[in-house]
Amino acid sequence: MITVNSPFENIFSSCLWVQYNHGGVFIFGVVFFIYGMLFGSFYNVVIYRIPLDMSIAKGRSMCPSCSTSLRAIDLVPLFSWIFLGRRCRYCKSEISLRYPLIEIATGGLFLLSYLVFGPSLEALFYISLWSMLLITAMIDYDHMIISDAVLLFFTVLGIALNLFIGFDYKSHILGGIAGFSFYLLIYVAAKAIYKKEAFGFGDVMLIGAIGLLLGLRDTVLTSILSFYVALFVILGLRLLGKKISVKEEVPFGPYICISAFIVSLWGDNLVELYFRIFSM
Repeated sequence: MITVNSPFENIFSSCLWVQYNHGGVFIFGVVFFIYGMLFGSFYNVVIYRIPLDMSIAKGRSMCPSCSTSLRAIDLVPLFSWIFLGRRCRYCKSEISLRYPLIEIATGGLFLLSYLVFGPSLEALFYISLWSMLLITAMIDYDHMIISDAVLLFFTVLGIALNLFIGFDYKSHILGGIAGFSFYLLIYVAAKAIYKKEAFGFGDVMLIGAIGLLLGLRDTVLTSILSFYVALFVILGLRLLGKKISVKEEVPFGPYICISAFIVSLWGDNLVELYFRIFSM
């Protein structure tokens, strides 16, 4: 029987300060979660505006249905959605459940980074990485585009943080080159076979950015895992009765982002599992 240490056990056992500072962890954990929800509210704006070429720095938040400018009381993460009865205060149109879910998800990512890495630059790095993945996945899911501006901002921020943290720059450069080259090959081959752009160039840019941030090993893992994640999701949708044609265009960015998130947390476990399987 193959046994692999629990990924959660590996993560949390390395955080000694979690074990001995429960009170502080709880207080700061709540703070991180709240800050995360605030950022999640802003990420909703980014996800909505960037595909429409709208400024994310200018202009007040507004209802997408009636275009009425929203007041501060209308923008409290999660609570405004609950207390307004899931409807716009002004036009009464329904507010999508996705808005609070993104706020909660972002709060969860901030909290997770704190629990795993403590109050450190590493926590900020992974907040930056996971934020890029979340925003990119949602924009690609909605519009089948990947924003160069989002990738550029978070990649530069991640590299800057890594410079302070200290990292193997050769591995990260090779990761960017390897990820970009591998997906570029798929992009060119798919275009040659199907006589059209069957694989988005944005995906090539995305895996290149991930490679620069995570390094060579994790980029290889992400590249391979993304196809398994896509296969798992597509098979799951088919089992639920949703028919997906082979020729139907589907956004691949979310699968890359999910895979990069998994690898960023459990890359060591995936490598350990691989060697345990193939060394039998």
